[in-house]
Amino acid sequence: MFNEISTFTEAKPYEIVFAAGKGLPPEAEEELREALDLLGKRGWSALFMEAETPEQLLKALEGTSPEGRLFLAGDTAIRRALQERGFAAAAWSHPGNREDRFPGASYVLEEPAWVDDDSLNKIYQRLTGNPWKILETERTLVREFVPEDLEDIYGLYDEEARRYLEPPGPDTERERQILRDYIGRIYGLFGFGHWAVLSKESGRLIGRMGFSLPAAREKEILGADAMLGYLTAKEARGQGLTLEVTRALLAYGKNALLFERVGAEADAGNTASVRLLEKLGFESVLEEDGKILFSRKA
Repeated sequence: MFNEISTFTEAKPYEIVFAAGKGLPPEAEEELREALDLLGKRGWSALFMEAETPEQLLKALEGTSPEGRLFLAGDTAIRRALQERGFAAAAWSHPGNREDRFPGASYVLEEPAWVDDDSLNKIYQRLTGNPWKILETERTLVREFVPEDLEDIYGLYDEEARRYLEPPGPDTERERQILRDYIGRIYGLFGFGHWAVLSKESGRLIGRMGFSLPAAREKEILGADAMLGYLTAKEARGQGLTLEVTRALLAYGKNALLFERVGAEADAGNTASVRLLEKLGFESVLEEDGKILFSRKA
């Protein structure tokens, strides 16, 4: 289970494998040599596997575990074959295959020698369905949700939370699929969303916090790039944890996501939420129908 801090380790590849057919043009061979050299100097195990056909490559990989290996495939057929066999495979665009549009590839890398280590790790995590670690604070770890979190997500919605937020529905299988779709589409497309907040002390899920895209009206009124949202479990309230995490998230939004302005919404009667936003430097912009819209420079 990912909700135990003691067992949550970021998935990382230990080997980068370039896979392509025979007859690379000289420019591609030069790029490959540079990549193997520089990746090796950075501590990666990097190698090249040459194969005329996907079948030939897969035969050479018989008995090889997909775990810990990130393939950069210079051919669409090879990438698809690797993916179907369970290997993490991105596309490698080089001077000999620029005309290939790499249909179906989630990632296409040019000049892979210059792709930083964190990006290689994150590509591997995304391709293998492992969550990204977003940040840590003094008392918490923030990471992407995984489908196994659903039962703990239900536990966040006590009677107080339900006064202001709609909980997941009673059909757990439907909600699990919604969560899977959210992970695959929102995280993958935007690079942000609402994330799981875990207590370092207990390892338990104690909140869901993060950013969502503003609705058209919110964008018009607030000029916001994203809307901050937060929900803290009952047992974790009143300890300053929400303030601790949201402050870190706003810094992450500014520095990593390059937000210029962030909005938020609170029920006018939710005094704790209003006070939190004021402490975070948000200013009230509009109160309407019992809701207050807030905005602050990122």
